[in-house]
Amino acid sequence: MSGLNFRQVADVQPGQCDPVYGCPPPTEVVCIVVDKVYDECKNVQVDEVEFIFDADPDNPVVDVICQKVEILEGPLCEVINGRVRVTTTFRTKIRVILEDDSYEVLTEDTTVIKTFNIPRAGENGLFVVCDIPFIECLQAFVKDEQLEYDVLRTTIIACIGKFLLIKLLANVQLMVPAYGFCPEPPDCDEVIGECPDFFPEWPPYPPQTR
Repeated sequence: MSGLNFRQVADVQPGQCDPVYGCPPPTEVVCIVVDKVYDECKNVQVDEVEFIFDADPDNPVVDVICQKVEILEGPLCEVINGRVRVTTTFRTKIRVILEDDSYEVLTEDTTVIKTFNIPRAGENGLFVVCDIPFIECLQAFVKDEQLEYDVLRTTIIACIGKFLLIKLLANVQLMVPAYGFCPEPPDCDEVIGECPDFFPEWPPYPPQTR
C-alpha cells in the first residue's frame, strides 16, 4: 500500500460522510461473504387477547392495565408452496383493578399463526428468516360484563401490537469497495467498583514531641 493510500485509510473513521465533501474514494475492492437480501416484507398486526374474570358483583372491575407481553416461542417460519407460515406464541400479563382498590394479575398464553404470500420462498439457495423486533401491549379494556348467578363474568380485551419482518436470504460472496481493515477502537471506560478512593495520610502515627 502506498503512503498516500495508507494516510487515506488512517483518516477514515466509521460514521456518516461529510455533508459537503462526501466520503473519500475507496482504496480497494474486497470479496466478502454475507447474507444478501433477495426479498423482504413487513406486517404490522394488532391481536386481541381475551381474558375472562369472574368478579364479585359488589366489587366490580373499574380499570385494567397492560403490564407486560413477551414472546415465548418463535417466530417460527415454515415455507409451504411459495408461502410463509409464521407461528408465534406470546404471553400477556394484565392487572385488573377492582372497586375496593385491590387488584388481580392475569396471564394468558396466545399462539398466532399467519400465512403470507412470498413467491420466491422455497427457491433453491434461499432461506427464510422471521423476526419480531417490536411487540407491545397497547391497551386493555373491559368489553363486556354479564351477571351469572352470584358472579359478574367480565370479558377483558388486551390489544397486542406486533411488528413482523420476513426476509429471504442467501449466503453469497460479493465484491464491495472498501477502505481496508477497521481502525483499532478506543479503550472502554471501565467502572472499577463503587467505593471511593482511599488516600491515607502519612505518616500513620502522630509526630512525637518531648
